[in-house]
Amino acid sequence: MAKLTGVHGIGMHQRGRHQLLGTWGPALADGLERAAGRRVEQPHMDLAFYGDLYLSAPRSPSKATANRGELDWDSLTDQEITQMRAWLSDALTPDQIAADPPAAEKGYTRVPRPLQTLLYAFDRCFGAAAAVLYVGVLRQVHRYLADPALKAAVDGRVREAVAPDCRVLVGHSLGSVVAYEYLRQNPGHHVEALITAGSPLGLRMVRERMAVQELALGQWATVRDLRDPVACAGRLGKWWPQIAAQDEVVVDNGADAHTVERYLSRGLTGALVLRTLPELAHG
Repeated sequence: MAKLTGVHGIGMHQRGRHQLLGTWGPALADGLERAAGRRVEQPHMDLAFYGDLYLSAPRSPSKATANRGELDWDSLTDQEITQMRAWLSDALTPDQIAADPPAAEKGYTRVPRPLQTLLYAFDRCFGAAAAVLYVGVLRQVHRYLADPALKAAVDGRVREAVAPDCRVLVGHSLGSVVAYEYLRQNPGHHVEALITAGSPLGLRMVRERMAVQELALGQWATVRDLRDPVACAGRLGKWWPQIAAQDEVVVDNGADAHTVERYLSRGLTGALVLRTLPELAHG
C-alpha cells in the first residue's frame, strides 16, 4: 500500500509503470530533501499507468515518426487543423501572432500553412519545439475527454492504482486532468491532498469539457513553470476556486520546463507533499 500515488502525463505509451517509478521516485526524493534541508530516503510510492492505452497500431517505416510520439503533419484532417488553430490561438495574443517569424526558421516547413504562423509564434514565446509539445498534450487530453471508452479505461487504471490508504495524489500534465476526474468520480476516497504540476486545466479547451466542482480534499496545490507551454493559461485558481492563492506555486525548471523530473525535484514541490506526509522527511 502506498500513501503517495502519481499519475503520469503524455508520451509514455512506450514505457511502463516500473520504468516511470524509476524516475518519479528519485526526483521526488530530491524535492523532499531540498524541502526538509536534510538527507531523505526515497519515498514508497505507486503510479497509475495508462500510457499503453494510447498505443497506436504498428505503422509502416514511412510513418515511423508517429511511433516516436511525434506529430504526423501529413495525416492531419481539416478538422484536426481547425482544432489546433483554435488551441494555439487561445494561448497567444494578436500581437504575438502578428510578429514575423525569423527568416531562417525552417522547422515547420512541412506543417499545413494555416498552422505555420501560429507554431512559429508559440515557439517564440515558450521556446523551441514548445508548440509541438503543447499540441501533443492537447490532442491526448482531447482524446481522453472525448472518447468515452478510452476515458473509462484510463479511469479504471487510476482506480486500481490508488490504494485505500493513499493520502497524496500527484498529477503531471494530462495526469492532472485524470487525477482530478478520479477524485470527482470517487467522492468516498481517502486522498487528503492533490498536487498538480505542469497542468493544462486552465486551458479553455480543457475547462469547457470538464465539470468544475469542489473536491473532497483538504488541499489542492498546483506547481507551474512560467515557461511551461502546457501551463500557459497561468493561475488555475481563476477557474478552479478550490485552489488557494498561496497554493499556486511557481518554480524554475530551466530548459526542461515541462518535464516531471524537474517539477518533482523542486524543493517547493517537496514542501507541498510534506504538508500532508511530514513523516517522509524522517524516512
